[in-house]
Amino acid sequence: MSLLEEFAAQSGNNFNAAIAAATISILLGGILFGTGLGFRIKRIRLIGAEEIGQGIVSAAMIGAIVAFAALLGTITPDLVPKTISGTCSAVSDPTGSPYAYYMCNLDKLNSSYFGLSSSLSRAGDIAGFASSLQVNIGVVSAQPFFAAKAASEELSTASQKAGWISALAYSEFQLADVIRSSALALFLPAGLILRTFFATRKLGAAAMAIAISAYLVYPLLFLHTFTVSKADASANSAATAINEFNAKYASLPLMDLDQTGAVRTEINRMSQGDFGSELQPLFPLSYRALSLALTDLFIYPLIALLISGVAAYELYKSLSAPIFLPYFEAI
Repeated sequence: MSLLEEFAAQSGNNFNAAIAAATISILLGGILFGTGLGFRIKRIRLIGAEEIGQGIVSAAMIGAIVAFAALLGTITPDLVPKTISGTCSAVSDPTGSPYAYYMCNLDKLNSSYFGLSSSLSRAGDIAGFASSLQVNIGVVSAQPFFAAKAASEELSTASQKAGWISALAYSEFQLADVIRSSALALFLPAGLILRTFFATRKLGAAAMAIAISAYLVYPLLFLHTFTVSKADASANSAATAINEFNAKYASLPLMDLDQTGAVRTEINRMSQGDFGSELQPLFPLSYRALSLALTDLFIYPLIALLISGVAAYELYKSLSAPIFLPYFEAI
Protein backbone atom coordinates (compact mmCIF):
# COMPACT_ATOMS: atom_id res chain seq x y z
CA MET A 1 0.00 0.00 0.00
CA SER A 2 1.43 3.38 -1.02
CA LEU A 3 1.72 6.25 1.44
CA LEU A 4 -1.17 8.14 -0.15
CA GLU A 5 -3.41 5.05 -0.16
CA GLU A 6 -2.49 4.39 3.45
CA PHE A 7 -3.33 8.00 4.35
CA ALA A 8 -6.72 7.79 2.62
CA ALA A 9 -7.56 4.40 4.14
CA GLN A 10 -6.70 5.36 7.70
CA SER A 11 -8.07 8.89 7.78
CA GLY A 12 -11.42 7.81 6.32
CA ASN A 13 -14.20 10.27 7.15
CA ASN A 14 -12.45 11.72 10.19
CA PHE A 15 -11.43 14.83 8.27
CA ASN A 16 -15.08 15.59 7.56
CA ALA A 17 -15.47 16.31 11.26
CA ALA A 18 -12.39 18.53 11.13
CA ILE A 19 -13.89 20.51 8.23
CA ALA A 20 -17.14 20.89 10.15
CA ALA A 21 -15.23 22.08 13.23
CA ALA A 22 -13.34 24.64 11.13
CA THR A 23 -16.63 25.91 9.72
CA ILE A 24 -18.14 26.20 13.19
CA SER A 25 -15.04 28.03 14.40
CA ILE A 26 -15.33 30.57 11.58
CA LEU A 27 -19.02 31.11 12.34
CA LEU A 28 -18.34 31.43 16.05
CA GLY A 29 -15.52 33.84 15.37
CA GLY A 30 -17.81 35.92 13.18
CA ILE A 31 -20.42 36.09 15.94
CA LEU A 32 -17.80 37.14 18.50
CA PHE A 33 -16.28 39.68 16.15
CA GLY A 34 -19.68 41.18 15.36
CA THR A 35 -20.62 41.27 19.05
CA GLY A 36 -17.37 42.93 20.01
CA LEU A 37 -17.70 45.41 17.19
CA GLY A 38 -21.34 46.22 17.99
CA PHE A 39 -20.77 46.68 21.72
CA ARG A 40 -17.31 48.16 21.24
CA ILE A 41 -15.64 45.50 23.36
CA LYS A 42 -12.11 45.26 22.01
CA ARG A 43 -11.19 41.97 23.68
CA ILE A 44 -14.19 40.09 22.27
CA ARG A 45 -13.53 41.59 18.85
CA LEU A 46 -9.91 40.43 18.97
CA ILE A 47 -10.91 36.92 20.07
CA GLY A 48 -13.46 36.79 17.25
CA ALA A 49 -10.85 37.85 14.69
CA GLU A 50 -8.45 35.25 16.06
CA GLU A 51 -11.08 32.49 15.82
CA ILE A 52 -11.89 33.44 12.24
CA GLY A 53 -8.22 33.34 11.34
CA GLN A 54 -7.61 30.05 13.13
CA GLY A 55 -10.68 28.51 11.50
CA ILE A 56 -9.46 29.54 8.06
CA VAL A 57 -5.99 28.22 8.85
CA SER A 58 -7.43 24.89 10.08
CA ALA A 59 -9.46 24.53 6.89
CA ALA A 60 -6.38 25.35 4.84
CA MET A 61 -4.37 22.79 6.84
CA ILE A 62 -6.73 20.00 5.81
CA GLY A 63 -6.12 20.75 2.15
CA ALA A 64 -2.41 21.19 2.79
CA ILE A 65 -2.21 17.82 4.56
CA VAL A 66 -3.93 16.05 1.67
CA ALA A 67 -1.66 17.83 -0.84
CA PHE A 68 1.39 16.99 1.27
CA ALA A 69 0.35 13.34 1.44
CA ALA A 70 0.02 13.32 -2.37
CA LEU A 71 3.48 14.89 -2.68
CA LEU A 72 4.97 12.32 -0.32
CA GLY A 73 3.24 9.61 -2.32
CA THR A 74 5.35 10.59 -5.32
CA ILE A 75 8.55 11.05 -3.31
CA THR A 76 8.27 7.90 -1.18
CA PRO A 77 9.18 5.43 -3.97
CA ASP A 78 12.52 7.24 -4.29
CA LEU A 79 13.10 7.33 -0.53
CA VAL A 80 12.27 3.73 0.35
CA PRO A 81 14.77 1.12 -0.90
CA LYS A 82 13.41 -0.73 -3.91
CA THR A 83 14.28 -4.19 -2.67
CA ILE A 84 14.50 -5.90 0.68
CA SER A 85 16.38 -9.11 1.32
CA GLY A 86 14.41 -12.10 2.52
CA THR A 87 10.68 -12.33 3.03
CA CYS A 88 8.35 -10.35 5.25
CA SER A 89 5.04 -12.09 5.86
CA ALA A 90 3.74 -9.53 8.37
CA VAL A 91 3.78 -6.58 5.93
CA SER A 92 2.09 -6.83 2.55
CA ASP A 93 4.11 -4.10 0.79
CA PRO A 94 7.48 -3.56 2.53
CA THR A 95 8.52 -0.79 0.13
CA GLY A 96 5.17 1.04 0.12
CA SER A 97 5.98 3.53 2.88
CA PRO A 98 8.75 4.28 5.40
CA TYR A 99 6.75 2.64 8.19
CA ALA A 100 6.13 -0.49 6.10
CA TYR A 101 9.87 -0.81 5.43
CA TYR A 102 10.66 -0.22 9.10
CA MET A 103 8.11 -2.80 10.29
CA CYS A 104 9.23 -5.37 7.75
CA ASN A 105 12.81 -5.22 9.05
CA LEU A 106 11.56 -5.52 12.63
CA ASP A 107 9.62 -8.63 11.65
CA LYS A 108 12.73 -10.11 10.04
CA LEU A 109 14.81 -9.43 13.15
CA ASN A 110 12.16 -11.01 15.33
CA SER A 111 12.21 -14.21 13.24
CA SER A 112 16.01 -14.33 12.88
CA TYR A 113 16.79 -13.89 16.56
CA PHE A 114 14.06 -16.27 17.64
CA GLY A 115 15.71 -18.92 15.47
CA LEU A 116 19.14 -17.98 16.81
CA SER A 117 17.87 -18.31 20.37
CA SER A 118 16.57 -21.82 19.68
CA SER A 119 19.83 -22.87 18.02
CA LEU A 120 21.94 -21.50 20.88
CA SER A 121 19.76 -23.28 23.43
CA ARG A 122 20.23 -26.58 21.60
CA ALA A 123 23.99 -26.05 21.36
CA GLY A 124 24.10 -25.30 25.08
CA ASP A 125 22.31 -28.56 25.83
CA ILE A 126 24.79 -30.51 23.69
CA ALA A 127 27.80 -28.84 25.32
CA GLY A 128 26.35 -29.42 28.78
CA PHE A 129 25.78 -33.09 28.05
CA ALA A 130 29.30 -33.45 26.63
CA SER A 131 30.75 -31.96 29.82
CA SER A 132 29.07 -34.71 31.85
CA LEU A 133 30.54 -37.60 29.84
CA GLN A 134 32.79 -39.73 32.02
CA VAL A 135 34.93 -42.72 31.16
CA ASN A 136 36.37 -45.13 33.71
CA ILE A 137 39.72 -46.83 33.19
CA GLY A 138 40.28 -49.16 36.07
CA VAL A 139 40.28 -47.10 39.22
CA VAL A 140 40.74 -43.88 37.28
CA SER A 141 37.84 -41.86 35.89
CA ALA A 142 38.04 -38.86 33.56
CA GLN A 143 35.74 -36.26 32.04
CA PRO A 144 37.51 -35.21 28.82
CA PHE A 145 35.07 -32.40 28.01
CA PHE A 146 34.45 -31.05 31.51
CA ALA A 147 35.52 -27.58 30.32
CA ALA A 148 32.49 -27.55 28.01
CA LYS A 149 30.31 -26.90 31.07
CA ALA A 150 31.35 -23.22 31.09
CA ALA A 151 30.70 -23.06 27.34
CA SER A 152 27.25 -24.55 27.90
CA GLU A 153 26.40 -21.84 30.43
CA GLU A 154 27.64 -19.11 28.08
CA LEU A 155 25.58 -20.52 25.21
CA SER A 156 22.51 -20.64 27.42
CA THR A 157 23.05 -17.01 28.43
CA ALA A 158 23.48 -16.02 24.78
CA SER A 159 20.27 -17.89 23.97
CA GLN A 160 18.39 -15.86 26.58
CA LYS A 161 19.82 -12.61 25.19
CA ALA A 162 18.79 -13.57 21.65
CA GLY A 163 15.32 -14.37 22.97
CA TRP A 164 15.10 -10.96 24.63
CA ILE A 165 16.20 -9.30 21.39
CA SER A 166 13.51 -11.20 19.51
CA ALA A 167 10.95 -10.04 22.08
CA LEU A 168 12.22 -6.45 21.79
CA ALA A 169 11.89 -6.55 17.99
CA TYR A 170 8.37 -7.90 18.30
CA SER A 171 7.43 -5.22 20.85
CA GLU A 172 8.75 -2.47 18.59
CA PHE A 173 6.85 -4.02 15.67
CA GLN A 174 3.59 -3.94 17.62
CA LEU A 175 4.22 -0.38 18.79
CA ALA A 176 4.98 0.70 15.23
CA ASP A 177 1.78 -0.94 14.05
CA VAL A 178 -0.23 1.01 16.65
CA ILE A 179 1.42 4.31 15.68
CA ARG A 180 0.97 3.59 12.00
CA SER A 181 -2.75 2.92 12.41
CA SER A 182 -3.59 5.63 14.97
CA ALA A 183 -1.44 8.62 14.00
CA LEU A 184 -3.45 9.44 10.88
CA ALA A 185 -6.76 7.90 11.87
CA LEU A 186 -6.99 9.34 15.39
CA PHE A 187 -4.41 11.88 16.52
CA LEU A 188 -4.20 14.03 13.40
CA PRO A 189 -7.99 14.51 12.87
CA ALA A 190 -8.53 14.94 16.61
CA GLY A 191 -5.73 17.48 16.70
CA LEU A 192 -7.26 19.42 13.84
CA ILE A 193 -10.62 19.53 15.61
CA LEU A 194 -9.17 20.53 18.99
CA ARG A 195 -6.86 23.12 17.46
CA THR A 196 -9.81 24.88 15.83
CA PHE A 197 -11.20 26.14 19.14
CA PHE A 198 -9.49 28.59 21.46
CA ALA A 199 -9.88 26.57 24.68
CA THR A 200 -8.28 23.43 23.26
CA ARG A 201 -5.87 24.98 20.74
CA LYS A 202 -2.67 23.96 22.49
CA LEU A 203 -3.94 20.43 23.11
CA GLY A 204 -4.87 20.08 19.44
CA ALA A 205 -1.52 21.47 18.35
CA ALA A 206 0.24 18.93 20.56
CA ALA A 207 -1.80 16.06 19.09
CA MET A 208 -1.05 17.19 15.55
CA ALA A 209 2.66 17.63 16.26
CA ILE A 210 2.90 14.17 17.81
CA ALA A 211 1.00 12.56 14.92
CA ILE A 212 3.11 14.21 12.21
CA SER A 213 6.43 13.55 13.97
CA ALA A 214 5.57 9.96 14.88
CA TYR A 215 4.30 9.02 11.43
CA LEU A 216 6.57 11.01 9.11
CA VAL A 217 9.76 11.87 11.01
CA TYR A 218 10.43 8.85 13.25
CA PRO A 219 10.75 6.11 10.56
CA LEU A 220 12.96 8.16 8.21
CA LEU A 221 16.21 7.31 10.01
CA PHE A 222 15.56 3.59 9.58
CA LEU A 223 15.43 3.93 5.79
CA HIS A 224 19.20 4.28 6.03
CA THR A 225 20.07 2.22 9.10
CA PHE A 226 18.31 -0.93 7.95
CA THR A 227 19.80 -0.55 4.48
CA VAL A 228 23.34 -0.78 5.87
CA SER A 229 22.48 -3.00 8.85
CA LYS A 230 24.12 -6.40 9.08
CA ALA A 231 22.21 -7.63 12.12
CA ASP A 232 19.85 -9.92 10.23
CA ALA A 233 22.65 -11.37 8.09
CA SER A 234 24.84 -11.90 11.17
CA ALA A 235 22.02 -13.67 13.01
CA ASN A 236 21.39 -15.96 10.06
CA SER A 237 25.12 -16.66 9.65
CA ALA A 238 25.49 -17.50 13.34
CA ALA A 239 22.37 -19.69 13.28
CA THR A 240 23.70 -21.58 10.24
CA ALA A 241 27.04 -22.33 11.92
CA ILE A 242 25.34 -23.34 15.16
CA ASN A 243 22.84 -25.57 13.35
CA GLU A 244 25.71 -27.35 11.59
CA PHE A 245 27.32 -27.97 14.97
CA ASN A 246 24.00 -29.17 16.40
CA ALA A 247 23.39 -31.50 13.45
CA LYS A 248 26.83 -33.06 13.80
CA TYR A 249 26.36 -33.82 17.50
CA ALA A 250 22.58 -34.19 17.57
CA SER A 251 22.80 -37.84 18.62
CA LEU A 252 24.98 -37.06 21.64
CA PRO A 253 22.19 -36.48 24.21
CA LEU A 254 20.45 -39.64 22.98
CA MET A 255 23.36 -41.89 23.88
CA ASP A 256 22.90 -44.62 26.49
CA LEU A 257 25.27 -43.72 29.31
CA ASP A 258 24.95 -47.18 30.83
CA GLN A 259 26.91 -48.66 27.94
CA THR A 260 30.55 -47.93 28.70
CA GLY A 261 31.65 -48.97 25.22
CA ALA A 262 29.25 -46.53 23.59
CA VAL A 263 30.54 -43.71 25.77
CA ARG A 264 34.14 -44.49 24.86
CA THR A 265 33.31 -44.67 21.18
CA GLU A 266 31.52 -41.34 21.28
CA ILE A 267 34.36 -39.68 23.20
CA ASN A 268 36.86 -40.96 20.64
CA ARG A 269 34.72 -39.63 17.80
CA MET A 270 34.41 -36.24 19.46
CA SER A 271 38.15 -36.10 20.15
CA GLN A 272 38.97 -36.91 16.55
CA GLY A 273 36.52 -34.28 15.38
CA ASP A 274 38.04 -31.78 17.83
CA PHE A 275 34.82 -30.98 19.66
CA GLY A 276 36.31 -28.07 21.59
CA SER A 277 37.67 -26.26 18.53
CA GLU A 278 34.28 -26.57 16.81
CA LEU A 279 32.54 -25.19 19.87
CA GLN A 280 34.64 -22.04 20.31
CA PRO A 281 33.84 -20.30 16.94
CA LEU A 282 30.17 -20.21 17.90
CA PHE A 283 30.79 -17.49 20.48
CA PRO A 284 32.18 -14.64 18.32
CA LEU A 285 29.47 -15.24 15.73
CA SER A 286 26.76 -15.06 18.37
CA TYR A 287 28.18 -12.04 20.18
CA ARG A 288 28.56 -10.10 16.93
CA ALA A 289 24.93 -10.78 16.02
CA LEU A 290 23.75 -9.73 19.49
CA SER A 291 25.71 -6.46 19.49
CA LEU A 292 24.49 -5.48 16.01
CA ALA A 293 20.89 -6.13 17.02
CA LEU A 294 21.20 -3.90 20.08
CA THR A 295 22.41 -1.10 17.83
CA ASP A 296 19.41 -1.48 15.50
CA LEU A 297 16.81 -1.97 18.21
CA PHE A 298 18.04 0.30 21.00
CA ILE A 299 20.55 2.98 19.94
CA TYR A 300 19.01 3.96 16.60
CA PRO A 301 15.44 4.11 18.00
CA LEU A 302 16.67 6.44 20.77
CA ILE A 303 18.24 8.73 18.16
CA ALA A 304 15.06 8.64 16.04
CA LEU A 305 12.97 9.37 19.13
CA LEU A 306 15.15 12.36 19.99
CA ILE A 307 14.87 13.76 16.46
CA SER A 308 11.10 13.19 16.48
CA GLY A 309 10.80 14.93 19.85
CA VAL A 310 12.60 18.02 18.58
CA ALA A 311 10.45 18.06 15.44
CA ALA A 312 7.25 17.67 17.52
CA TYR A 313 8.26 20.54 19.81
CA GLU A 314 8.96 22.89 16.91
CA LEU A 315 5.70 21.92 15.22
CA TYR A 316 3.82 22.46 18.47
CA LYS A 317 5.19 26.00 18.81
CA SER A 318 4.16 26.82 15.25
CA LEU A 319 0.71 25.23 15.40
CA SER A 320 -0.25 26.69 18.77
CA ALA A 321 0.92 30.25 18.08
CA PRO A 322 -1.74 32.98 17.75
CA ILE A 323 -2.24 34.63 14.37
CA PHE A 324 -3.93 38.00 14.74
CA LEU A 325 -3.93 38.72 18.49
CA PRO A 326 -0.32 39.96 18.73
CA TYR A 327 -0.82 42.20 15.71
CA PHE A 328 -4.14 43.72 16.82
CA GLU A 329 -2.96 44.17 20.38
CA ALA A 330 0.07 46.05 19.10
CA ILE A 331 -2.14 48.59 17.37
